[in-house]
Amino acid sequence: MRGARLALLAVAALLVLPATAQARSLGLALISKGLKNPLFVTTAPGDSSRIFIVLKGGSIRILHNGRLLKRPFLNISNRVSTGGEQGLLSMAFDPGYQTNHRVFVSYTNRAGDTRVTAYHAASPNRLNPFNMRIYLRVNQPYSNHNGGHIAFGPGGRLYVGLGDGGSEGDPQERALNPRSRFGKILRMDVSRFPAPTGIYALGLRNPWRFSFDRANGDLYIGDVGQGRYEEIDRIPHGTPPGTSLGWSYYEGFAVYKRQPIDRRRLRFPMRAYPHYPGGNCAVTGGYVYRGSIVPLRGYYLYADFCSGTVWRQKPGGRPAQTGFSHKVHLISSFGEGANGGLFLTTFGGRVYRIIPVS
Repeated sequence: MRGARLALLAVAALLVLPATAQARSLGLALISKGLKNPLFVTTAPGDSSRIFIVLKGGSIRILHNGRLLKRPFLNISNRVSTGGEQGLLSMAFDPGYQTNHRVFVSYTNRAGDTRVTAYHAASPNRLNPFNMRIYLRVNQPYSNHNGGHIAFGPGGRLYVGLGDGGSEGDPQERALNPRSRFGKILRMDVSRFPAPTGIYALGLRNPWRFSFDRANGDLYIGDVGQGRYEEIDRIPHGTPPGTSLGWSYYEGFAVYKRQPIDRRRLRFPMRAYPHYPGGNCAVTGGYVYRGSIVPLRGYYLYADFCSGTVWRQKPGGRPAQTGFSHKVHLISSFGEGANGGLFLTTFGGRVYRIIPVS
């Protein structure tokens, strides 16, 4: 998730926000531990009994009614590179999974190149590793900034996040180049094969995690910054394709590298926050809470990988830290359950459920 950094900004005081009573009423329940490098967690449509956990090394494990099954849902570790920011990075259940049993995964192959591949379930707890079809191939010029997240959005199309190609500072200025797939959110019509693919948003550095608000379809993106700022971007539902999020002309709201830029579709972040020594370094995008268990409905949750700060925020509102902010570190991802509840994973091997506390 983390490329080379420039100068760090000592502004920790700017990030100390008061916790409200609502924020303090949130807590974490540990539901699994001892996993090796979990990067994502999700559930299948209409299924609240199983939780699917993506591991960097190339497998997907199932937590069924609180018990970790021994046999993986999928194991493609022989096809996956795992150095640095590489690995099995994400998964997405087809919205029609209950009838077509199709699951998409995103990973870097043994050569370090991005692949988005569909598999079909042989049983409720097992994908057939040989019943596969590759929908997207992108050859990576460097080993970092792979992006890698995938998610189905409004209209049943698959969205794919790709970083700017790697190295440092977008050296080939790919992110704002509409002829390059790097530094983009792609949108794919996977009802067809080959899948028609277009650019939905450009000007991203490394969109590690993004999500759609299940209530209104708004897209939220946690874009990992370079050396000074992390940012959260929001693209309202119905926005035409082609929104520019500014990198590498801008990092957050600050000019990073002057270059040609089309300002007609430029959209600045919903929030940009700074780095500081020993603290913030990489944003982990989250979800808008649409469950009913914790007093958080309508708030977007996101975190910083290094500091363990977890914020909640509504569009146009101020960010506030949650009650469990700083209690867990190396937050690799959030996840959303079938009923809108939220999970949290750490690179250290733990999976939590966000719960109310008295």
